[in-house]
Amino acid sequence: MSKKTLIGLTKANLPQWIWACLPFWVGSLIWALNGKTPDWVVLALFLATVIIIQAVAELANTYIDRFEDRIYVPSNPLVTGELTEDIARKALVLENIAAGLLLMALLLITLNYFLMIAMAVAWLTGLAYSLPPFKFKATIAGPFSFALTTALIPIAACLLAGSLNSFMIAFAAFIFVGTFGANISTGQLRKTAEALTHGLIKIENGNNICNIKTVGLRVKLKTAMALEAISGLTAFVLVGIFWHLDIFPVVLSIALLGLSLPFTLLTVAFRMKSRIGNAQRCVELAGVAALLATLSFFSVALVSVLHWHWGYATIVSIGFLIGFGLLCKQIRPFGPVRQAT
Repeated sequence: MSKKTLIGLTKANLPQWIWACLPFWVGSLIWALNGKTPDWVVLALFLATVIIIQAVAELANTYIDRFEDRIYVPSNPLVTGELTEDIARKALVLENIAAGLLLMALLLITLNYFLMIAMAVAWLTGLAYSLPPFKFKATIAGPFSFALTTALIPIAACLLAGSLNSFMIAFAAFIFVGTFGANISTGQLRKTAEALTHGLIKIENGNNICNIKTVGLRVKLKTAMALEAISGLTAFVLVGIFWHLDIFPVVLSIALLGLSLPFTLLTVAFRMKSRIGNAQRCVELAGVAALLATLSFFSVALVSVLHWHWGYATIVSIGFLIGFGLLCKQIRPFGPVRQAT
């Protein structure tokens, strides 16, 4: 296999998004274990399984979007020619086999059937998001499917540690609601803006732009905007509620409300100012909000559970952000965006 093909295959698995989720997975395990010494073999197997499940979902999305990404994601290696359809298809089959084998190994070692159910649902939902006959991403079920897959990770971490607890269930609810809105921002509304730019969607004379149908959700633009704003802001209402109920630690609640919430508010504000013109800016703001929420969760876990100094937790978080930035610079997940012809 040539170097070009290996690079293309790596890009097709979207390693920048896998990297972005790493603090979330590790943070979930830290919170779930709550200071207990883990079985390191089981822990490593769990992380390997979670990583391959996300890689499978990302590769499926890259493969199924190989035609439409000529417009929406021209950096797709199946668009640039770095990867052939045949190799991508074979890699998808092999990665699914690897995911199944890892799940079976985890089951044999832990005999934890509830854990297997949670992870199998995440695996199958991740595939159903992109692949036919379901292809949830092209329906109103898309953001729900995406959010469910993400929210199952802290639940699976708890099941691995032995039992569910109110904090992790509450955080899974926060993640579900927030991710629902973020998927609308980075997926459907971004693609709708691109489709308008390239003339795939046209506004008929006398028709309001708010009434056009969005790409994917197939609902009116104003409805998608309302869903984006309501779900994004509701997530932080939940933070306040969980804080009041003493489910969320004070420091985590302050971090989420002080760091992540402002970027969510900016996303809503820029969307209202220009429904389509600010689409890329809204993607960036929603992405920053999600990253800061993940890093808040991870950093507070390091300090509160593992008793790290805040300075060390900050250094680790900055190192993570540098790694994420370097991956995005190399892969350019949404671009470069081409002009309409």
